[in-house]
Amino acid sequence: MKPATLSLDAVLDEPLRFAEVLSVPASSFDREPLLSITPLELSGEVARVEGGYALSGQLVYGGELECSRCLSAYPFREDEAFSLLLYPRRPAAGEEIELAPEELDAVFYDEPVIALSPIAEERVQMALPMKPLCRPDCKGLCVECGKDLNLGPCGCAHESVDPRWEALRGLKEEALKGLKEKA
Repeated sequence: MKPATLSLDAVLDEPLRFAEVLSVPASSFDREPLLSITPLELSGEVARVEGGYALSGQLVYGGELECSRCLSAYPFREDEAFSLLLYPRRPAAGEEIELAPEELDAVFYDEPVIALSPIAEERVQMALPMKPLCRPDCKGLCVECGKDLNLGPCGCAHESVDPRWEALRGLKEEALKGLKEKA
């Protein structure tokens, strides 16, 4: 299967429209919470601008993520509009060049043919949460027995003593012991 590309030479006075469906396996993202992903639907247009091209795109995909608290799989869907500037790569001067803020959403190319998969994959990488939650109030798993607390309480007896207060508890016990001895 030939990779989806855009030929910038085909962009004349009018913007060039495109629509591609890109199949990318979840394993290529190397992100543990991503269990599965649907094909990436990428569409948009490319127009000439001074010094390069402007790409306006829409990326739609979905799949399953693993909740970072309760480890349950849950579905997600993304529909993102984005824009990029496409510039020809300048010859390397042998020194590091600092990018200007407007160049952060830029893609530099050597040949006037742009591969669409890397653009779409980068957008997915940026959109995937580091710590996904199945819902904002997810209660997670019991630290004692591992039961999903979203399904109800477990039978474990939880002592909710903050270990930072243990020194004060010791002082309290000594004080009570001293009072009993005086009585």
